[in-house]
Amino acid sequence: MLASLPEDILLDVFQYLDVRDVLALRKTCRTLHAFGGSDYIWHRLTADFRLPLDLPPNTPPSALPGEELQRLAIKAIRLDANWCGDTRVRRLRALIDDKSGQYVDQMQFLPGGKWLWTAQRTLKRESWYTRMSLWNLKDVSSSHRVWSTEISGIYRSCTLLQSKDGDFATLVVGVCDHREVIEVHSISLKDAENHYGVYPTCSPAKSKQLHIVPHPRAPHLRPIIHEIAAHDNLLIVTIFALDTGGGAGSLQILFVNPETGATKWVDPLFAQSFSFLWVRVWGDYLFLVGEVHDDFAVRVYRIPNPFSTPTSGSPRASPPAAGSDDETDDDYAYTNLGPMIAEFAGPTPMAVPGHHIAQVSPATSSPGLAAVMFYHSVHPHSAQLLRFSFDVSPETVEMTGMSSKDFEIGNESSAQLAQVGALGIRGVWLEHNWETQLNRVMKLAYDPVTRTAKVGVLLPHDPELPFTPNMCHSLAFDEVTGRLCLGMYDGNVYILDFV
Repeated sequence: MLASLPEDILLDVFQYLDVRDVLALRKTCRTLHAFGGSDYIWHRLTADFRLPLDLPPNTPPSALPGEELQRLAIKAIRLDANWCGDTRVRRLRALIDDKSGQYVDQMQFLPGGKWLWTAQRTLKRESWYTRMSLWNLKDVSSSHRVWSTEISGIYRSCTLLQSKDGDFATLVVGVCDHREVIEVHSISLKDAENHYGVYPTCSPAKSKQLHIVPHPRAPHLRPIIHEIAAHDNLLIVTIFALDTGGGAGSLQILFVNPETGATKWVDPLFAQSFSFLWVRVWGDYLFLVGEVHDDFAVRVYRIPNPFSTPTSGSPRASPPAAGSDDETDDDYAYTNLGPMIAEFAGPTPMAVPGHHIAQVSPATSSPGLAAVMFYHSVHPHSAQLLRFSFDVSPETVEMTGMSSKDFEIGNESSAQLAQVGALGIRGVWLEHNWETQLNRVMKLAYDPVTRTAKVGVLLPHDPELPFTPNMCHSLAFDEVTGRLCLGMYDGNVYILDFV
């Protein structure tokens, strides 16, 4: 009877159905199967779909046909059911089997979990080197290394950006090689079928090497790179610069021009109130994220042009050289971020001894972030999930949503290697039990509709797998696909899928 209705009436009926309803209705007859697969219906359904879809880079759902959106929606539903229940590993793949025992120190997914960057430290001839690789994981059964290089020094931090057309990735990595330097590499993703062995046949040339200058207030102390963000032709680097009069961590902000190598420090007053600091970028705005007076705070500034031509008689634009007689920074031309555009704070004060911000989610194309904090001095041990979403326009930044959820974690244990996605609906961490000395991989599932958080065991201490969590040294996690990558102390790396 329903199939005999006019199309305009059917469209009215479908407006009251969600994705699961439409999937069930398409199974009833050929007419509704064809009607329920139209692009118009699936564009509307996915616009209100609560689960994230594994979309191609920089592609809105409206650009995809209905049948493809249905496939992605079914995949998202199956992942959600597995993640919120007794999660089972659906697919396991050994990515690296390194018999040399040189384990992966750091790893990072590009959004979507189809590209993975890894970094390994190696000691050769009494000098440290970092071997970096980019892996193609589009087909996990034939995953392979598409780019690799080895650089002198110890890895500090990196940011990995994919071009809008998806053809290139820009890797900006900070390393310590007697001094702090930043290297910028451009990597083609079009040659995805190229296979590199453990070492490339010829090392790809780095496009840039940029030196980090000492802070004007501590010219004799070497700065230490903490984190790197990028905006157009500007790098924004947070630096541990001791004795600079900042907060507990003395984190300072440095602007770097990757084309010229020029550097400009931000006035320390802007970071002074933060006891720890992360920097995120959306649009033309700089988001300073961290703890301010026991509150989780987000402060927004418009990104300045730190390398504009100075006017005659203005202060100098470079710090005093280390070892010079000039011990003051009074005439150093700090960059002023200007007036604060907006400030947002978490809904729950953090005035609990023994707490720490474990992780702030990396920046994605959508302006929003999540953070997870652990409280080990209270009983039972607990954690807190914070979620923010923003509306970024050329005129201003507004907060469109904020939520906070507390949840209990295991007593007599500590959390390590925490990862949470920007949507704040999934997270993972390694839980270490102090009494048993055993590790487990834990999972977080948050439902933004019911505002409930569920914590469970993703991998027990004795999984029926080729490894145990006690062997885990590093991890990467993609919230949308649920893909997890674990690096082991024996040099092996495993990819785990849960859908």
